[in-house]
Amino acid sequence: MKPDFKLVCLVPVLVFSQSKNLTLADCLRTAMERDPQIRADSLSREAALLQEQGHKTVWMPSVNASLSYNRLSEVDPFTIKVGPTPTTISPSISNQYAASLRVDQLIWDGTRSRGLIAATRHDQASFGSAKEKTRRDLSVRVAAAYWNLSAAQTAIRAANTAIARADSQANLTAISFRQGTALEQDTLQARLRQRQIEIQLEQALAARDFALQTLCIAIGVPVAYDLQSVDPLKPLEAAPVSATVERPELAQAREQILSANAMASASRSSYHPLVQASAQYDYLNPNQRIFPNHAEFDGTWRVGVAATWNLYRGGADDISIRKAQLAVQQARQREAMLRDALGQELSRRETELRLARRKREIAERNLPLAKRDLELANIRSQAGTALRLEAIDRASALAQLESDLALAIANENIAVMNLSIARGEEPRWK
Repeated sequence: MKPDFKLVCLVPVLVFSQSKNLTLADCLRTAMERDPQIRADSLSREAALLQEQGHKTVWMPSVNASLSYNRLSEVDPFTIKVGPTPTTISPSISNQYAASLRVDQLIWDGTRSRGLIAATRHDQASFGSAKEKTRRDLSVRVAAAYWNLSAAQTAIRAANTAIARADSQANLTAISFRQGTALEQDTLQARLRQRQIEIQLEQALAARDFALQTLCIAIGVPVAYDLQSVDPLKPLEAAPVSATVERPELAQAREQILSANAMASASRSSYHPLVQASAQYDYLNPNQRIFPNHAEFDGTWRVGVAATWNLYRGGADDISIRKAQLAVQQARQREAMLRDALGQELSRRETELRLARRKREIAERNLPLAKRDLELANIRSQAGTALRLEAIDRASALAQLESDLALAIANENIAVMNLSIARGEEPRWK
């Protein structure tokens, strides 16, 4: 029995849907395989390659065969004098049958075909650069969503821990109230602050849902999938200072300029002569080159070379040349604007990384202090020298700081990745 094609295609989807714990490498690989823009860039490059092969076929010989039938009018009898005796010709051949074979070979067309071939090659390089740019942009989207998802998961765990601590302190406050050692107001305040921590949890859950939807869209899976990030959220190593290399955007802009120049050269070749050699063999009945005509097949051949010039076509060639020159100017303007924008982006990415690293360092220094503060608050509340509300507040502050630290690490990693791309390097995600 033949396998069902739909079921075969459904198997990878089912397997992927069951794999809820994913690493960043898995997400990037899946995104590269499913992204439609990457496939479109690949198809565009293949189309340009086929177009180049099509332009090359102009130098291949063209062979044409034909069969024909013609109804001819009868020729009036006439007399010619060949030698001393006149000869009367009165053919009555009204039907003509013909078979022809013709071979044409282009010898020279100026720079037209060479310019078209060069233009398609530059187009292939341009599409390759576009694909590389799409791949890098997609890597940033996937990695940013993955790190944000990890940060949200950390915030959820911290909020749940804080809620458990706050609930314990609130229960102890309620017991103290029943024993007469605490006020009713303290019990109400404990529950109110516990609710504030629950709001933090709801915010973390909303952030996780948003990051999860962004990740699912980036890797090309349904947003209903419940995925979990398993890679530990830790800062990337400091990006080494290296010489800035050419970005794919600049390579694409350069190839577009070269392609436009090649097309302009091909347009100017419309005024160059077109030299073509041809050979033809005709097998006709009657054959006009055989005299006198008779009801038999006769074969004749001819070989020649023809050169043709385009002198005037109503100004169409001039318009085509001017249009190609304008395309070159536009491509150069786009490259100049792109260089300015990329230079500004590099400065902005460096500033973003400095700020993100500073926020992460501050959060890391404050985290041990917040933990120590919570321990002291628990000790004081147990000793009766402080209210249990203080312990709840310290637990809430610790959860918020842990969430801020995770978010700061994610933002720093995103900044490192953006800076590596701004320098023209491979996206740094590990």
